[in-house]
Amino acid sequence: MGKAEMRRDIEYLAGNLTHRGASTKSERSAAEYIRDRLTLVTPDVEIDDFFAIESPWLLFASYYGEAVVVALLASWEPWLAFTYGCIVFLLYLAEFSGYRILGNLLPQYETQNVVARLHALRPERLIVITAHYDSPRDHFLRRPEVERWLRPAHILVVVSMVILLVCCVLRDVALFEDWSIRPDLIVQWSCLGVLIGAAFAVGSCELSNDYVRGASDNASGVAVMLELADRIQRAPVENSDIWFLATGSKETWLSGMRHFLRVHRLDKSNTYFINVDDVGQGDVFYTRAEGLLHTFKSDPELIKAAQAASRESTASPIVHRGLPTDAYLAYTRGYKAIGITARGGRTDFDVEGDRPGEIDYTTVEHTADFVEAVVRNLAGPPDTKTGGLQ
Repeated sequence: MGKAEMRRDIEYLAGNLTHRGASTKSERSAAEYIRDRLTLVTPDVEIDDFFAIESPWLLFASYYGEAVVVALLASWEPWLAFTYGCIVFLLYLAEFSGYRILGNLLPQYETQNVVARLHALRPERLIVITAHYDSPRDHFLRRPEVERWLRPAHILVVVSMVILLVCCVLRDVALFEDWSIRPDLIVQWSCLGVLIGAAFAVGSCELSNDYVRGASDNASGVAVMLELADRIQRAPVENSDIWFLATGSKETWLSGMRHFLRVHRLDKSNTYFINVDDVGQGDVFYTRAEGLLHTFKSDPELIKAAQAASRESTASPIVHRGLPTDAYLAYTRGYKAIGITARGGRTDFDVEGDRPGEIDYTTVEHTADFVEAVVRNLAGPPDTKTGGLQ
């Protein structure tokens, strides 16, 4: 096992398979491979089939495009425009936070998660180690020069949506009706321009039909998860149930994690999520917070466990401001969560070169060591006073 086995896992997932695009046959092949690997560790393994949309980008582009409808309605009936705009805005915030609403009206395609479980005799907590196994499309939002601007750009879009609603109210009360130069109209059409630009920019992601091999993103995370399953099976964590979750269709706005949280009603007080994503090269980091709009903080217990583990592994904390990870949905649903990633290598966000030959397997092994330490630090010694999970 160890580094050699993780290399074989990555070479199969990102070498033998040319891609693992969401809801494709290659994604299914990857799921079956992961299932077979986990079956060597525990008999409690399943492929959980569900349906997901093909891509989120046209969905978000349509929300931004609704600004045109709001602006046109404002010229006729401002309060109707305000009401309609508020509905669109609230639906957008819910959809962005991972709640499928209008997305349910889009065509759905079959995909799957892989779930494996290691059970303790007297579990005091549940630790879920997650890694998505689908690979992304090659679109501009994943470029390093773009990703660093995603949060300010998204804040600008959200602020523009709010200002557009304010302009509807100003038009109804006719505050600037007698002015020769209407500042409310100038601001309204400026915000409309921002939203139309955002709609075209996000919608253009649909033009890419090229999937990347995804060696770092995220065959590396899957390899770490599989390695941890083997290590923990050989040296069990006596007081914690450990689940291993390989999510499918993460690239369709976290569909795999959404499905998992919908079908599993877990106790939020003693369930912990550790998400491993894009750890193929560079230095290892753990997230102390994540969010493109609202910032969700990682659980203090998990941060404490990561800090203790980092004394030997030199992992550092970061705030993740890129496209959301699977940990994001755990945050938004009120679960205790933390993310593990790597930054600074040649394949850092490099979608065109994300191949097995570019992977630094020392970083992958380092990540496995770090996550194992986090798990064991979090579990600690068994609590003889507890009766286990309720």
